[in-house]
Amino acid sequence: MTNGTRADLRELFHKGQLTIGISELSRMTGVSPRQLRYWQKKGYIIPKNEDEPGQARVYTMKMVIKAAAMSNLLQTGYTLKAAAAQVDERMRPAQTIYHLLADRYQGYEVADNGQILVDLGPFDPQPDQELFVKLVGDKVKFELKDKQE
Repeated sequence: MTNGTRADLRELFHKGQLTIGISELSRMTGVSPRQLRYWQKKGYIIPKNEDEPGQARVYTMKMVIKAAAMSNLLQTGYTLKAAAAQVDERMRPAQTIYHLLADRYQGYEVADNGQILVDLGPFDPQPDQELFVKLVGDKVKFELKDKQE
């Protein structure tokens, strides 16, 4: 059986790992840099490095998605405030899933039969057990295993 570590997923999906500058964000969304700076001033988009005055603005993929979605909604007649609120609401489920996975993901195991078991850490009602999830065909199945010390 082979194992993957928690760092595997975190390295791929770490918040803020992939960033772009304001010029790239402008090109990707069709929103002028001036307008993006206004959105930032209003608090609708936030650069990753907002705590570093004097540095060029860089944006995470989350802000890229938000800015693109806001731009699309503005083109359909939404106000800026309404577009930002709508995008925030639409992004909530994805953010919840991201946080759940980032918090619970401990790594993975590949069994001798090739089955991938994703380790979700201690099973809260039974902390001496580890919770794993796997795909069997197209069905999600959970499995409890004795905690490895």
